[in-house]
Order: sequence, then structure tokens, then C-alpha cells
Amino acid sequence: MEKKNEFLIPVSGLALGSHTFEYEINNDFFAGMDYSEVQQGKVSVKVDIDRQETMLTLHFDLNGSVRVPCDRCADEFDQPIESQQDFFLKLGTENAEESDDVAVVLPDLNEYDIRPLVYEYIILAIPMHRVHPEGQCNPAVIEMLNREEAPAEEEESDTIDPRWAALKDIKLNDK
Repeated sequence: MEKKNEFLIPVSGLALGSHTFEYEINNDFFAGMDYSEVQQGKVSVKVDIDRQETMLTLHFDLNGSVRVPCDRCADEFDQPIESQQDFFLKLGTENAEESDDVAVVLPDLNEYDIRPLVYEYIILAIPMHRVHPEGQCNPAVIEMLNREEAPAEEEESDTIDPRWAALKDIKLNDK
């Protein structure tokens, strides 16, 4: 028996006006995504839908955390995320994607799967620079990173590499 996709929102059967859908994202959600860079997390997602005659406006409000590796010490930690995004479903004569946040669907479409949008908005909410809060990085790694080694003294030699010896005799004209 196939599990019902809870991320299918009704399109043609949705009455005009405002509607709210709420989801609790957990590790199972990320396990169901192919090649997901995030494997663990807990995110609350609230989707407010404003249904109009020719369009649906979906407002996504995400709040929670995902488990990611620290860019400084490589230990995993829970990165807080928060995001608000809008997506527009226009009702038209053919299915098309007009832009990253606008899709055109047929008016008789029964359901629209928002699972890929939820995943994308979670990934976009993760900061580019992912580091533990100050003082929580792995102390052994931080100590190793902070260890200063004295720069190696360059040994000067009077011998010149024979490949460059000919350049020593070149005289430049100074004007």
C-alpha cells in the first residue's frame, strides 16, 4: 500500500479565499529526497494559500533547524533556519514554469505537489557559512587550526640555478 503524499494541495477543488496547511518536517522527509545534502532536521512549515479566480498565492513560513557539518571544525550541529517565501500558481491553458516562483497549471488540475518547493526553501534558508555558535566548535580541531608553526627559514645560497644564470648578465637600459 502506497503512503499518501501529504504535500499534495488541492487546486481545482479549493474554494476561493484563504486556506492554511501546516506540516512538521522530520528526518523521514529528507530521507525521501534523492541526493539530499541534509539528512536530519526538524522544521515547521505553514503554507497560507490565497485562492483567487485565476491564481493561487502560496506563502511559505518555515522555522526550525537542520543538521549540517560545521565549516570550521567539521562536526555536525543543528543550524537554525527561518524563511518566508511566496510562490504563485497561475491557471492557464498549458503547464509551464514562468520563473522560479511562478508556475502555470491547467485549471482542472486536481492537486499540486509542494514537496519540492518545501525542500528547496529549506535548503535556501541554510546560510552559506555554517559554523557552530561561538565557543562550541570541537576544541581539538580549533587548537590544531590555531597552532602556529614558525615559517621555515629560507636558506640563501650563493649558487644560482644554471637555468637562470644567463639572466644574471642581462643589462637593462634605464632611460
